[in-house]
Amino acid sequence: MMRALLLAALILCAATAAADDAAASAARPSTALIERGITDKSFDDVILELDFAITERNFRITGRNTIGKGLRERGYADFPDVEVIHFCNLEYAREVRTVVSLVLLPQDHPDPRVNEFAVRMNGLLREILAFVLEDE
Repeated sequence: MMRALLLAALILCAATAAADDAAASAARPSTALIERGITDKSFDDVILELDFAITERNFRITGRNTIGKGLRERGYADFPDVEVIHFCNLEYAREVRTVVSLVLLPQDHPDPRVNEFAVRMNGLLREILAFVLEDE
C-alpha cells in the first residue's frame, strides 16, 4: 500500500531591504506551486531521505508536525501517515524581505463537504495573511 507524504515548508524569513525598494513591495505576486511525487518506499524511509536531502543542501529543519500520528493517538486509528516538515536556509533568509507564504486548500474535491471545509479554511488563512500584512 502506498502512503502519501505531505511536505510543506512554511517559511517566514526576514531581512532588511533598502527604503527606495518600497515600490517593489506594492506588487505582491501570488503563486501557488506544489510538487508532488509518489514512491513505493516506506514512509519512514522517505522521512529519513528527506531529512538527509534537506540538511545536505544547507537547510535547517525548524519544525515538524506529525499530523497522522497525532490523529491516530486521538482515536482515528485508520488515519494515514502525514508529516509536515518546516525548513529554512538562514543564509537565503538574509537575501529577502519579510515573506509570509501559505498554501491554500484545493476547492475542487468530488465530495462537497471537503470543498465547504476548504472554502472556510481558505477564508481563515486569507484573514490571517491580511492581518499580518496590514500597516499599523
